[in-house]
Amino acid sequence: MRFIIYIIWWIFMIRVTAAITVIIMITISLSHQYKNLQSYFYSLNEIFQDSCDENDLTEKEDKYVEALKVGIKLHSDTLWCTKQCQVTCSSVISGQILITVSVLCLLMLQMVNSERTLTNVLTIITTSSAVLTSSGFVMWNAGDITIEAALVPTAMFSSGWQHCRGSTSERVRKLLFVAMTQGQKHIFLRSFGVVEISYTSYVSIMKSSYSAFSFLY
Repeated sequence: MRFIIYIIWWIFMIRVTAAITVIIMITISLSHQYKNLQSYFYSLNEIFQDSCDENDLTEKEDKYVEALKVGIKLHSDTLWCTKQCQVTCSSVISGQILITVSVLCLLMLQMVNSERTLTNVLTIITTSSAVLTSSGFVMWNAGDITIEAALVPTAMFSSGWQHCRGSTSERVRKLLFVAMTQGQKHIFLRSFGVVEISYTSYVSIMKSSYSAFSFLY
């Protein structure tokens, strides 16, 4: 029976670990995608370098407009991926937060009621470190998405639109206005439908765990 229980437990743990690992990989990919978008928009400014000839400048304006449209499309696709990540991963992240708070409360209760032995102390420290680390990886990477997404509009503004002239300048400014308005919306992932996942919320979870323990004990 013990052998069967161990097998069932490992099957459960492997599935949970795999789900958390997938979420971490997705959030890391999204945060790096926003970084790539920033680099892409900043690189558009290089199109207008060393442009002295009138015909050459017109050609570079057309090249810039096409490249800007590609960047805006990539940004729109990344925002769509972020929304899909919220839909697919929010339940797992919410469960991870709930487990973290519950385990921390139980560990604090065990620390108060158990004997002060080295074995008990090491057990509590190891378990709490594992729980905090797993939650930290999930929430920190989700917080990176919020930070990197907020920097994309600045990169759009610095893409070199000021080099365009006449009707091209007017068209580019309209494109950038729409794209920057869309990019300035606060991008973040949520747990339980209301809690924003960020660096500060990770600290708040630690505080709420102690508050819940103090209230119950």
